[in-house]
Amino acid sequence: MLLSQNFIKSPDLVKQLISASSLDSSDLVVEIGPGRGVITQILLQSVSEVVCVEKDKNLYTFLMNKFVNQPNLKIINQNFLTWSLPKSPYKIFSNIPFSITAEIIDKILKSQNKPSEIYLIIQLEAAEKYLSSDSFNNQDAILMSPFYHIEILGDIDRTAFTPKPQVNIVFTKLVLKEKPLINFEDYQQFRDFVIYGFNQWKANIFEIYKKIFSYEQFKKINHQLKINTLKPSQLSVNQWLDLFNIYQKFVSLQKKRLVDGFEKKYQSKIRKK
Repeated sequence: MLLSQNFIKSPDLVKQLISASSLDSSDLVVEIGPGRGVITQILLQSVSEVVCVEKDKNLYTFLMNKFVNQPNLKIINQNFLTWSLPKSPYKIFSNIPFSITAEIIDKILKSQNKPSEIYLIIQLEAAEKYLSSDSFNNQDAILMSPFYHIEILGDIDRTAFTPKPQVNIVFTKLVLKEKPLINFEDYQQFRDFVIYGFNQWKANIFEIYKKIFSYEQFKKINHQLKINTLKPSQLSVNQWLDLFNIYQKFVSLQKKRLVDGFEKKYQSKIRKK
């Protein structure tokens, strides 16, 4: 299996998926990990321009030979995670390597020029992590929420892939919000704040952020938000946004240093394990 990827086999299935999307003949579409070009072939018939980003050198060569003299196709032999996203408006439509779903989505969320729509064929378990609700949210859902609405459009039969995956697969749509809930320049600070909160392994919000907010600040927070005794997963998206707004406005720079850069520190700690 090349780069741990499960390749979709049926052009007819791809046509069905594209017909369920909002792609049209004016769109620039980025495809991540096109493999042998089954999706690419149908995209070329459906949109204005396709940019394929393929890391594997052998697959890149295969695609270059398969799609000769295609003026509306650009094939790039590069890792999507290090590739610079387009500066012009674009959408994404991809059957991505399931093992790097989180890394791909994080790259998009951290990018200034985000795609207006994203269509991903991914594991059901991964898709569900990004769905937010008023009663339960994990870290991924909160980090997604400032920029995208997400929905699962439908299931995809495992037999549609080679090799056949051992997990449930879904077709997922993400639509960029007309007005972001957080300014782009504040997003990394928001990520650090949220990731810090979800990874302290303490009983509640009060215990988690006790070194960050003063006791007087927590009294006001509880009066306004009623969240002191809640776990991070019990906060709604709006409560997280309100808590972050208080953090931005009233916490000292000295205390913010405990949180700033936490995502990188946490990832480094995980890699060392």
